[in-house]
Amino acid sequence: MPKTRRGAASYSKKYTEEDILKAIEAVQNGMPKKAAATKFGVPRATIQFRLSSLFVKSKPGPNTVLTEDEEKVLVDWIITCCKKGFPRRKVDIMLSVEQFLNKNPRQNCFINNKPGDGWYRLFLKRHPEISIRTSEAVTAASANISEANIRQWFIQIEQHLKENDCFDILQDPSRVYNGDETNFQICPKNTKVLAAKGCKNVYEIDHAQAKSCLTVMFTFSASGETTPPMIIYPLKRMRADIRASVPLDWGLGLSDNGWMNKDLFFQYIHNILYPYLVKKQIKFPIILFVDGHKSHMNYDLSESCKEKGIILIALYPNATRILQPADVSAFKPMKNAWKKSVLNWRRSNLTKTLTKVDFGPILKTALEEFVYKSTIRNGFKACGICPWNPDAIDFSKCLGTNCDDIKPRTRKQNKTLC
Repeated sequence: MPKTRRGAASYSKKYTEEDILKAIEAVQNGMPKKAAATKFGVPRATIQFRLSSLFVKSKPGPNTVLTEDEEKVLVDWIITCCKKGFPRRKVDIMLSVEQFLNKNPRQNCFINNKPGDGWYRLFLKRHPEISIRTSEAVTAASANISEANIRQWFIQIEQHLKENDCFDILQDPSRVYNGDETNFQICPKNTKVLAAKGCKNVYEIDHAQAKSCLTVMFTFSASGETTPPMIIYPLKRMRADIRASVPLDWGLGLSDNGWMNKDLFFQYIHNILYPYLVKKQIKFPIILFVDGHKSHMNYDLSESCKEKGIILIALYPNATRILQPADVSAFKPMKNAWKKSVLNWRRSNLTKTLTKVDFGPILKTALEEFVYKSTIRNGFKACGICPWNPDAIDFSKCLGTNCDDIKPRTRKQNKTLC
């Protein structure tokens, strides 16, 4: 360490490790050491020492319990498991280290060979290629989808649309739609609140039944528009107060369990979606992408849609998390908006219970204030639907390795949807 005068400030380097690495790289590429030292502000002696066989890379602090090679094996295992759809959690890592130390005993400061939170934090710090993420739930069938499956679907749909002189529709965002239903909890999960430090019992009164929810059918266009939705109530007959609370252009449906079925989907297409398209003077025919749920598959519905110029196209099975714009971009911000709107409603109705009568007005506020057209347009783009471009898809979401596990639809099956 360079000498300093008594009373002077302590010595600190004026160059970083990055500067040293750049200087060494420059020297290895033919630049003289003196010139590299001047350019990057690193002493020539430091560069010369780093290039010599005497230099050994060391880390500050005591040695880690696991060697560098052993930790690399652990990191590779974590990354490999994640790619296969089996992401590891903190407890898995701790348990794996404990089992390894039980089989390979060595001196350590762990209790019963089990590492603590401190080791875990430092492990993540030593390996920045590992980060804490929130996993996305995927069914076993969805996990079998491969890139080849999806590309084959794009080829089949493109071929079918060209045979029927409909492929040009995909060039007009106002004529490309995606319809799907989702549910909204009337009493969304509580967010964090403020309380006295150390308080262990913090309660909040639910303003509705904790697990009650309503299904809502939505359709989005590639131009960013959201068509009037249809709310499905688990009732035998429609109540007058509910009918009066919902906007006039919205749809109302009834089913025993509150879920979508074939009859309700038929009603939605003919009483809500089609009149809206006519009112907006949308050019027909239009393409409506839907998932393969049985409520969307019906011969009478297909024939009726064909008469009205609505071409139904089923998305590849179990791939809606990749191909469906509603799932990719629309529903998550929409549900976040719903939660915010419910919290705003609670502030003005501290003693009132949120009922089915209040659902429509609150949802209308959420859609008006928090749903952005650009988000919806980006969803269609990310799914490769509009513009039609399978290369736009993030195929890293595909966990399958071949296209033989799920047979693609035949041309005959595709025609029954149009």
